[in-house]
Amino acid sequence: MKMRAGRARVWGGVLAGCLLLPFLPAQAADGFADDFETGTLFPGDTPPGKWKDSAVVGSNTLGPGTAGAHRGGYGLTVVDRTTASGSQASVNVERIALTSEVHMRTWLRMRSVGATGSVVLMQGLPALVELRLLAPGPVWELALRNGSGRTYVSFHGAKMEVERWSLVELRVRGLGTASGDARLWVDGIEQGTGLTGLDLRDDANRVDMVVVGEPWSDTGTFTGSLDFDDVRVSGAPLASRLELRRLEGAGAKDCLAVELSLRASSTGASASAPYDTDVTLAVVGGTGGFHTDADCDAPVTRVLMPAGTSERRVYFRPEGEAGTVTWEASHTDFLSGALTVDVEALPSEDSEGGPWTTDLGCTSAPGAVLALPVLLGVWLRRKRAE
Repeated sequence: MKMRAGRARVWGGVLAGCLLLPFLPAQAADGFADDFETGTLFPGDTPPGKWKDSAVVGSNTLGPGTAGAHRGGYGLTVVDRTTASGSQASVNVERIALTSEVHMRTWLRMRSVGATGSVVLMQGLPALVELRLLAPGPVWELALRNGSGRTYVSFHGAKMEVERWSLVELRVRGLGTASGDARLWVDGIEQGTGLTGLDLRDDANRVDMVVVGEPWSDTGTFTGSLDFDDVRVSGAPLASRLELRRLEGAGAKDCLAVELSLRASSTGASASAPYDTDVTLAVVGGTGGFHTDADCDAPVTRVLMPAGTSERRVYFRPEGEAGTVTWEASHTDFLSGALTVDVEALPSEDSEGGPWTTDLGCTSAPGAVLALPVLLGVWLRRKRAE
């Protein structure tokens, strides 16, 4: 794909390189998402991409490719080779304004780092909600403007792990009010103390433009690559993790009812699947298997959560001795969920024996022989139930 270079323009005296073009009608009013699986960026590309424009300065590059993929075949990669502060390389899209709250999330990786520096990675404009990395460290930072004077406020999180993918999520609520707050999560863990009591009544406190890449470098010292995948923006909480929960009182002891759900880090509440989501189910401790039916007759290792749904019921049949079993649900785009539960002893499907031990104490307990028909009846009932 042909790179678009040398198109920097100062926006609002803060952002260079964002060309304000009309909103893409195809985008939903309440959100924007790009998994980069078209392998392209712009509407004029074939197949059409979702971003309106780019800004690339100097010898920096920006584009979709396999090297930047966290899920699927493609992701977005920004390569910074310059040593000057200012706009470096980014893509942007206009959208219908979010005026109450904004949620953003992306998978993000920093790699091939030559030198560290303080950089902006994602922006919501004109509110100037910024996801940043600060050097030395680098450490996570969430920043925005507060009050009528648009004073810069921020808080810091943990150190970023270079060469490792992280799921990064931010939320700003109370846009247009004097009681706003801002929060940041990395891999499902809330960062720092957040910001509360923000005065966000200024007219500029809305988000109608999204910028991703390296729209600004404070120091100009960072060199290396930034990978982005599954970028999502919405006015409602976004799904970030999978959760497994045993449904007490549902199912039978030999076919346990299990709820699989998608959850948002910001609220812990259920959140809709953004697309048809194929979830892998595994038993990582103990024995047994998952099924799609309440009789545990249809074994499965993967289940589909259709787009727009947030929950799916499955069933689990334990095997072997009583104890605990650990379940795991996983998908590349979401944080994995795991749960350990207690299960009762059940005969294995491969077992040819009864539910008794080999030592019935026949020589020392005369009642054992009389008890044999009772034990046999219990075993036959269990076999029929299976």
